[in-house]
Amino acid sequence: MKLLLTSMLFLVSSQVFATSTYECKFDSLSDGKTIGKEDFKLTFLVDEKADKAYILGNNGSNEVANIYRGDGRTFIEITGTGNVMTTTITPELEAVHSRHSVMFGKLIPSQYYGKCGVK
Repeated sequence: MKLLLTSMLFLVSSQVFATSTYECKFDSLSDGKTIGKEDFKLTFLVDEKADKAYILGNNGSNEVANIYRGDGRTFIEITGTGNVMTTTITPELEAVHSRHSVMFGKLIPSQYYGKCGVK
């Protein structure tokens, strides 16, 4: 009986708290001029039930667009200054993070490559 109640509680709680955390580590980059090594991390929290996603950082969290079509997942963030950041993750958890930034009228592109883990 106790096992049955525990199992039922687990099933109900897993449906109520349908969240995943993607922890991504990027170890190489290209900025349009050079290709190099990097040590860059991003974390995303996905609430499947609410169909919402958040990027987690040192200064808190921000909601990001969450596009999932089965072949992969893409997160899109538009910063306060209007710059666009995208992170795309394959089913094998390979990832690319692209920054499309303009600063002082100059394009500052960068693309990071790495892998993610899911919790």
